Amino acid sequence: PPIASTSFSSLTPKSYFKSGSGYSYRIISKDLIHGILLLPENGSIKPPLIVVPHGGPHSCTSTAFIPSYGFLCQHGGYAILHVNYRGSSGFGQAALESLAGRAGSLDAHDVLAATRIVTESGSVDPDRVGICGGSHGGFLAGHCIGQFPDIFKVAATRNPVMNISSMVTATDIPD
Repeated sequence: PPIASTSFSSLTPKSYFKSGSGYSYRIISKDLIHGILLLPENGSIKPPLIVVPHGGPHSCTSTAFIPSYGFLCQHGGYAILHVNYRGSSGFGQAALESLAGRAGSLDAHDVLAATRIVTESGSVDPDRVGICGGSHGGFLAGHCIGQFPDIFKVAATRNPVMNISSMVTATDIPD
């Protein structure tokens, strides 16, 4: 057959999103930040949290099913928090432009605010919080673990934007 059967073939959005919740919240500046929280069915055990800021920065995490995160949630027992920080697409031009010149600060504080809302809700273990991301999400993972080591205990980065001076002539990302 052209498509081989894999362990992911049994994963369906319905089986993972039934325990998840989406939410929006306002921070002090009253700019809208959006997050998507997936919670495993662990009974009374508070799961560890993996925070996942998207790459870009001018993209977003949609509510589309992502099998790898569904697998980590259902079979790994992790809560997953996807954060659409200011600068994410889909929230208007002002939100996009608000990040210019403030990357690594404004967006990192948005990720922190979303993480605090989830950890303070009591639905996850606040002592087991990690962060991972690729590209700008990796940049944010590095910033968050460096700026907020009391919150984030571990970070994993994939192709992070870390050395701006080496990228000056090799990138199309102006900020």
